[in-house]
Amino acid sequence: MKRSQVDALLVQHGADLFWPRAVMGKMDNAGKLPLPEGRGGGDITAAAVRQRIQLVVSKAPVVMVKLTGSSRSMGAVRGHLRYLTERGEMLRDDDGREYCTPAEVKDFGDQFRYAGPPIPTEDGPRQAFHLAIGMPAGTDPHRMTEAVEAFARREFEGHRWAWAFHSHQSQPHAHLIVRALGWRAQRLDPRKTDLHRWRESFAQELRARGIQADASSRLVRGSLRQTEPAWVVRARNTGTLRQEAALKGRVTTREQTMRQVITAWAHLHAALAESPDAADWALAVEVKDFVKSTPMLGHVVGLEVERQQEQQRQPVAQPNMHQEPGPGW
Repeated sequence: MKRSQVDALLVQHGADLFWPRAVMGKMDNAGKLPLPEGRGGGDITAAAVRQRIQLVVSKAPVVMVKLTGSSRSMGAVRGHLRYLTERGEMLRDDDGREYCTPAEVKDFGDQFRYAGPPIPTEDGPRQAFHLAIGMPAGTDPHRMTEAVEAFARREFEGHRWAWAFHSHQSQPHAHLIVRALGWRAQRLDPRKTDLHRWRESFAQELRARGIQADASSRLVRGSLRQTEPAWVVRARNTGTLRQEAALKGRVTTREQTMRQVITAWAHLHAALAESPDAADWALAVEVKDFVKSTPMLGHVVGLEVERQQEQQRQPVAQPNMHQEPGPGW
């Protein structure tokens, strides 16, 4: 297969797998979706797909960008600012100014309140959003905080925001507070597509600073989303759980969705294996090994085996020799 044909297949199936919302989803915030680096005019390139494949199969650290809550009044805003700085953390705003003491943090709160229509003292519409942004332990904190600030400038232009870095937990992370209403009266209304874009944007800022970072979803990485009743969690924690439930009973991802992901990986593997480039052959081997090791593939195979066993247990229907032939026999 020619290199151009391989590249076309990688773009086709890579776009569906890695950037589905970028291709088909709603474009919020004037379509500021950060597609892969090196994109020409926003197009997904084969090089970007190869980079993402390598990040996933090498199990690069995965970024964390979570919407942790919101403030509906000025009292809630001040409460969150106190939380961000309660251990002496420094607050830094969108102008690069630093606030260290409680009095300085209070002064920033006053600025935040009047950076647009005044935030009311009574609960009402959401006035500010709270984000948690981080990477696994061991990430260079200096470069990570640089990426956090660059991410915020990129995504929240025209809005007042501030952030603080928390290093007291096992996973260092930053907390960001963003005013919902911007200077030009544009209002943030985060949706799933925004969170997807924010993860991509933060991962790009990290990679630009030499930190390997992946923004792929749990599905793409072959992980399974599980849910358990609260009593099962409590029983396990107290040591009174008699028997672990089968994995099948706790998986909440639809089988059809898992099969679509596995099929997309199969198409990528096939394209790489047919490439004239030896580096693509090596990547194809890594893709095959990665997919075979995923809990998702094991789960789907298990479901298929169970179906086949169930069919074998079903009694074979015997023909009714006394049945009258139907019309057309």
